Amino acid sequence: MACATIAASLTFHPPTLFAADNETELPRTDPSADLFSPVRQSVQNIQHLFTDVRQYLGIRYRFGGDSPSGFDCSGFVRFMFSKELNVDLPHSSREMSTMGTRVDRSELRPGDLVFFTNGKNRISHVGIFVGNDTFVHSSLSKGITRDTLSESYYSKRFATGVRILDVQDSQLPNDLNNLIDGDSAS
Repeated sequence: MACATIAASLTFHPPTLFAADNETELPRTDPSADLFSPVRQSVQNIQHLFTDVRQYLGIRYRFGGDSPSGFDCSGFVRFMFSKELNVDLPHSSREMSTMGTRVDRSELRPGDLVFFTNGKNRISHVGIFVGNDTFVHSSLSKGITRDTLSESYYSKRFATGVRILDVQDSQLPNDLNNLIDGDSAS
């Protein structure tokens, strides 16, 4: 009997029921949509990112690592972007390379991600561009370190740059390397 009453209620009063449902239903969105649009951050956030990198220099490489006890390349980039910029990146260099806006090597800005191949045109490594041809990354042999894009190993394997952060050129210094060295106050 109760089922018949509910069924009759649905049949004779659908506009009221469905209107209430429509008002409370949230619009459907792609949960990853925000990851693919550049994130607007202040110059201070990016400068703080590079100042903070200093404390991690020399931390050992650890496969799958994403904490100060040991980082792999994507774990380091993911950790820094989450900690300093509140940006959630995947723990995969290949997945990171599909995000943001692709930029040519000649157009890289501090904060851009730089990607490298394993020699078979497959993305296998990521770092954070600092400026002045320099990037920070987690190296298998040196741990968290700085290297240059013009070094033979990285020059041959450079695949692309990706801009996740959207900061105006005129606001950002061309080289934030001095923040990592500690030569400049943040």
